[in-house]
Amino acid sequence: MVPLPVQNAMVAALSDESHVQQQSARYQNRRSILMPALTKSGFTIKHSEAGLYIWCTRNEDCWQSVDWFAALGVLVTPGSFYGDPSFIRIALTARDEQIKSVAERISA
Repeated sequence: MVPLPVQNAMVAALSDESHVQQQSARYQNRRSILMPALTKSGFTIKHSEAGLYIWCTRNEDCWQSVDWFAALGVLVTPGSFYGDPSFIRIALTARDEQIKSVAERISA
């Protein structure tokens, strides 16, 4: 059984859609900054219209891409963790300034 204060907090959180819209807009903005830089760097982006991640590939082993990003000081997740060893997953959860910095580094 879930305690009543937790139930009340859940009702309040689930009743407010404005924060969902704000977060969605925030991730869309970050995606729009990062996607052109990835494309310029030779990555193909698959199905990234929403959500917290960009799923992309340069048609190479994911560990080569992971190493390339690591050399630029960027942490990404190898796609082999999720079933596709040619892809990487990039989180859009960093602050806007960090996303802009990553876009600049991978475009250089």
